[in-house]
Amino acid sequence: MTPVRSSAPLPAEPSAPPTADLRPRLERALAAWLPWQRWFGGKGRPVDGVDVEQTTELVDRRASGGPLGLLVVASVRFADGGPAERYQVPIGVRSTLPDQLAPAVLAGFDGCVVYDATGDAELNSVLLQLIGQRARRGDLSFTPEPSFTGSSRRGLVGRPIGAEQSNTSIVYADRYILKLYRRVAAGLNPDLEAHRALRRARSRHIATLLGAVEGSVDGAPATFGMLQAFAANAAEGWAMAMTSVRDLFGDTAAPPTDAGADFAAEARRLGGAVAAVHADLARELGTDVVDARSLSDGMTAHLESALAVVPELAPHADRLRAAFAAVASVPGGMPGRATGGLPGGVPSRVPVQRVHGDLHLGQALRTPSTWLLIDFEGEPAAPIAERVALQSPLRDIAGMLRSLDYAAQHQLRLFNPAPELRRRARQWTTHNRSAFIAGYAEVAGFDPTGPLLTAFELEKAVYETVYETRNRPDWVDIPLRAVRRLVGQEADDDR
Repeated sequence: MTPVRSSAPLPAEPSAPPTADLRPRLERALAAWLPWQRWFGGKGRPVDGVDVEQTTELVDRRASGGPLGLLVVASVRFADGGPAERYQVPIGVRSTLPDQLAPAVLAGFDGCVVYDATGDAELNSVLLQLIGQRARRGDLSFTPEPSFTGSSRRGLVGRPIGAEQSNTSIVYADRYILKLYRRVAAGLNPDLEAHRALRRARSRHIATLLGAVEGSVDGAPATFGMLQAFAANAAEGWAMAMTSVRDLFGDTAAPPTDAGADFAAEARRLGGAVAAVHADLARELGTDVVDARSLSDGMTAHLESALAVVPELAPHADRLRAAFAAVASVPGGMPGRATGGLPGGVPSRVPVQRVHGDLHLGQALRTPSTWLLIDFEGEPAAPIAERVALQSPLRDIAGMLRSLDYAAQHQLRLFNPAPELRRRARQWTTHNRSAFIAGYAEVAGFDPTGPLLTAFELEKAVYETVYETRNRPDWVDIPLRAVRRLVGQEADDDR
């Protein structure tokens, strides 16, 4: 595989003779290696083969004993005949591999070791320099934002964050964070698009956008990476909520308002931040309205699919169908924002806009000054057209309300789930749901509660029952309890 050469190498070092064609052996190595990566989306699907579609040389320092850095785009074929999946894999090639890179090895041939380069501090530094210098490598453009100053400074060490699932992020000296999108698809990634829109709106609730890595696949523009300011000294919303619940469980005499780590004030601020982001996205990326009946039909279709997977939903099926059917005639669709039903049987219309798309406590960071929302990418496995489709902001609100419930129930599973702790978990959830909604309403100017929000919560809970049944069957009771509560069929042990 002959690397793509650049007319402007970074830095200006002599290039050693290219290695022999790596393509066939690299494809075989990737076919064996990719299924074991946690960001690989095709788990459970036997891999039939891998085709290397693009190879771009980023830097070649082999002449001085350093690495060859490549960015590879590989298409994975599956034995089930289903659609292929495309991934980007930063590749390093060295004649001698440092010990710390041993876990990243893909293969060894021609006297060289080939490895995943995201753990290579030297090659990570090159990525940052390329962005700072507005470089171009093959079809890849490394583009800084005006706010990215001092970006070409050499020597900043980049280390990957180990906790991510669908992407790989590299942090540079707690100053910058570069997210590499492992799944690559034709079209502008919604994460980058949303951040550009919110930057134009001067939003306080995103990390500063500093640059991007963009190229093309299938002859169309594609996003490979996004650089932002690193939110140092930030706490994840999920961790804060879990601490609050644990504190409440530790003092069985105190109500949630008196718990030492009461989360309600932060939940209210977070609600306000979400409302502000929604307003900015609506102004920058536009709004529309949809027929409420189409929302109703979609929710019902999701339910029917879920019933085939989760038999425990059957006792609640009629009430769920009724809740989703009622969406078609919800007066006003969403309080303060919809056109409502019109004379002559014209259905209600519900306002839609760009939203976060996968909002939960893990997507919110509390900095010393404010809440930040992160990861506007949506579901990486879904087509980009689906991820950028306009939706009701109530979907985001429902996602956060479900996340608050999960935080309480997750902690409950770590303690003895005695009736008293169940009661306190419900108190915590109710207390913080109310605070989040109050914060949202204060900034948005309307109360989002009502039958439509309940329907979105139910749809989310139904989705969760399917996910838990397939991945963590012993956790399915968490969303099932939510379904029972929301349709008014609480069991005795739910009270």
